Amino acid sequence: MPAIRGLLVIIATILAAGIGAMAPAGASASVTLNGSFSTVITKPSFTGACPPGVAANECGTMQLTGLGTADWAYAFGPTFEPNGRCYNVDGTLKLTLQSDGSTISGPLTGLYCPGPSATGQEHGGVISYGNPFVEDDIIKFTGGTGQFAGLSGTASFHTFFAGARSTGTLKGILSTTKAG
Repeated sequence: MPAIRGLLVIIATILAAGIGAMAPAGASASVTLNGSFSTVITKPSFTGACPPGVAANECGTMQLTGLGTADWAYAFGPTFEPNGRCYNVDGTLKLTLQSDGSTISGPLTGLYCPGPSATGQEHGGVISYGNPFVEDDIIKFTGGTGQFAGLSGTASFHTFFAGARSTGTLKGILSTTKAG
């Protein structure tokens, strides 16, 4: 019996040491943002870049790996400063998961580069069915709700518009560290 008791003490000590090694002082959670969209708009059904009631200049829906379908809304900021043949821009990007309404948003800064056209110098080129452009932004997400509650992080948002076709990607990591 003492041999079994000694063996149990050794096993309990090993298990306790292993559990302590696997559970750091602060537990962390993270969500990877890996999404894309591709849209073609037909002129007869086009009523605007965003649905009624959404305070943004560009909107869309993207598929986020592991999270499902999300609506995105990009509200242009006041910055539109020349930078070579491109423009420095700013604004806010908001994501809303369609599955449960979880949201996260944050300020963005980026570079908007219009294609070689006389009217491509306007940030609202998506409305004119022409004026191709590429925009590369960095978003600093904070203040999420639902699945994004307590998370923050940085993501890149790449968009390409040409005529009635648009494509884009969102890539980044949201994380938090909770004191333990």
